Order: sequence, then C-alpha cells, then structure tokens
Amino acid sequence: MINFVDIRNEAVSQIKKAIANEKIYIEPHPGRFSEIEIRQAAQRTPAVLTSILQIRKEQNTIDFVSWVLYRANNKDMLYDGALKLVNALIPVIGNLDAEWSIDIPSGITAECLFSGQLDVMNVTLWAVRWSWEVLPSVFENGEGGIPLGELDIFEGYDAEHEIGNNAVSDCVTINKKGE
Repeated sequence: MINFVDIRNEAVSQIKKAIANEKIYIEPHPGRFSEIEIRQAAQRTPAVLTSILQIRKEQNTIDFVSWVLYRANNKDMLYDGALKLVNALIPVIGNLDAEWSIDIPSGITAECLFSGQLDVMNVTLWAVRWSWEVLPSVFENGEGGIPLGELDIFEGYDAEHEIGNNAVSDCVTINKKGE
C-alpha cells in the first residue's frame, strides 16, 4: 500500500532523475526552514529540497513545496543561478506522474523568499509550490496508507543508576490537592 512517505520520495526521485546534475543537491525535507537550518543547508547549494506541506483528504490532494536554495558567487549578485534552477524545476514538476496519481501536478507557483537576512549569508531561497491529486485509495486506510505496525514507536525507558553508594531512580509521586 502506498503512503505519504512513498509519495514524497517518488516526487524527489523523479525530480532528481529529470534534473540529473550531481552538483545540485536534491533531497526530501521535513517542512519549513528556520534561519539556523538555512545556514546549515546553504553549505550544500544549489539545492532542491522537497516537502509535503498539506494533505487535503476531501480533495485527494497533497500540497508540496520544493525549496530552491542557492548561494551566489561574487559575479552573481542578483542570484540569477537560483532563477535558472527555478526555471528548470517548474517544467519537471509539471511532468511528474505516478500510478497512484490522478493527473500531473497543478497549481505550480514560485515565490522568491529573498530577504536581507539571507543576503547577509549570500543566499537566496525560492518556494516552488504545487499540488498533486492522488487516488482516493491512498486515504482509505485511515492512517494515510501507513500501517501502524510499521512505525517506530518510542516506548520509554525505565532504569536505576548507581552513583556512588546510593541508588538513584526516577520516580514521580502525585498527591491530591491539599494533601
């Protein structure tokens, strides 16, 4: 059964195959960026990082964003390289196709998120947003197609540790108010 991770990874795989340039870092991303994360990601530019931002079950649609991150050199002060990458990415997204999709992606928009904070890092960021309609069966499982048995679930940890000669344990006592 197909799940949202498979769908995102298929989109990334098709983008990577279509762009086919080992100098461009193309990977999945969990969502939106913080400034610290942009600083870290800027070490591997140019980059196309694709995230699922919204799942709309009623429309059988998944909304994506492909973040285009680009660090300019001294000759490219207007970040033209980023614009060229966006220009290459839009038709690639417009041609994505999969057996579980109803049609090719739609609603493709590109927005420059350049700011003074990014310019100080010599970086620009574009958000290429798009929607992909998928078969209703993707949503039929009730867990977005992911069998719960496949999830890694953290169950907790109980332990006692000896420090010096005294045993130390983690214990919580809850009393009723006023006791």
